[in-house]
Amino acid sequence: MADPIRPRPVVLVLLLLGLAVRLWGLPRWGTFDTEVQKAWSARAAAEGVADIYGPPDAELLARARARGGALLPALASMPFPVTRFTWWGAGYFVDYPPGSVLILAAAGRLYRLVAPELPNGRGFNAAINVAPLLASLAIVALLRASKRGEAGWGRALAFWLSPAVVLAAPMLGYQDTIFASLALGAVLALGAGRPVAASALVVAAGLVKPQGALLLPTLAAVTLREARPAVWLRCALAALAAAALILAPWWTRGYLLSALDGCRRPLGQVTLAPLGLNVWWIAGYVREWALQGAWPAAPIVTIDAFREWAGWDPRPVARVLLGAATLANVWLLLRAPREQRWRIPLSVVLQVHAYALLATSVHENHTFLSVVLLPLLLGERPPARAALGAASAFLFASLFFAAGLGRRVTRLATIKAIRMWPVLDLSVAVAAAHVALLALLFVWAARRGPPLDASPDGVR
Repeated sequence: MADPIRPRPVVLVLLLLGLAVRLWGLPRWGTFDTEVQKAWSARAAAEGVADIYGPPDAELLARARARGGALLPALASMPFPVTRFTWWGAGYFVDYPPGSVLILAAAGRLYRLVAPELPNGRGFNAAINVAPLLASLAIVALLRASKRGEAGWGRALAFWLSPAVVLAAPMLGYQDTIFASLALGAVLALGAGRPVAASALVVAAGLVKPQGALLLPTLAAVTLREARPAVWLRCALAALAAAALILAPWWTRGYLLSALDGCRRPLGQVTLAPLGLNVWWIAGYVREWALQGAWPAAPIVTIDAFREWAGWDPRPVARVLLGAATLANVWLLLRAPREQRWRIPLSVVLQVHAYALLATSVHENHTFLSVVLLPLLLGERPPARAALGAASAFLFASLFFAAGLGRRVTRLATIKAIRMWPVLDLSVAVAAAHVALLALLFVWAARRGPPLDASPDGVR
């Protein structure tokens, strides 16, 4: 039967409904991160991106040589100066990868066409949200193409109509759909036996958002198992080419080292679980209970404060736990039959939730990629619908308990009152449910058996 490209009328209505909601949400004020994104966007649009992270390479190399010893160790251990700037009375610096800066620079230039002074208003909010909207449309197209017939539209609508996705972008102004569209493309390419394209897309995703690194275990396992050594070299060259293209505005101007430092800045966060509902959020709650008394509100705890109370550093423990989960994930993928291509997106979903549950300094939006990839499993295995529903519910709860429906819509005091309504902080209960969700995902991945649809029309 021919593959219908045009949607049925009911599907078209649902697509237009999702688009209308997103267009209405474009000028929303989002979270405080929206202010940060606008500041970066304005700085990049007005003064360029070359020096937005820090000083030129020549200055950094001179500083490293002045420290003595070998050059590379000196660079690796040296604190890099940071470019600081002011926008609308507040100070900022950039601590996100260069791919995001390029996208925000484009948004600032777009807004500058209609508002040369770059005023901080709803128009700027909308400009910042244009790229995530376009990326959402790209995700819809990729999910639609991943399966023939009505099933493809079902996958696309599972993403497009998800309340968690709409809350993230545009209501709260997160940029995750941009990174997720690249990651989805990488997973589809890997499933179709195109590891070279997948490698380039994984690097591009990582240079937009650090969580792109979560695709690396699956990419490496599948590529090493299925491709010849000559293909490994082509994968490496494709990855380098993608990185060189994205970093070109910096290395061609002599600012590459500062840009690379920008990639590692997110690793320096000092909070234990900044609204990431995971085991460390629960640990912070236990500390608060011990210090403040029964039934407290779960706080954001710094790593130093937790270490002083507990007597041990949570970061090495988190690394061991995440490392063990990663090895288990890769082992489950490698022991499965190669023809079960649906296990590739499942492996990435597992890695996303393992990171979000076990790592420190996890944020509320860090499981977003799972709700983009889980639709690929619809029609492949029976648990897919339940897993997608659980992951979407967890993401929605995480976002809502962090920011409600966004600034100028929901007061933080209201969110806290909702959390504390049943006495036990609901965010802690959701964090405990996340433990169960990861366990169930591992149980699902450990099961053997053919997919529901073993034809070539499955995940491609």
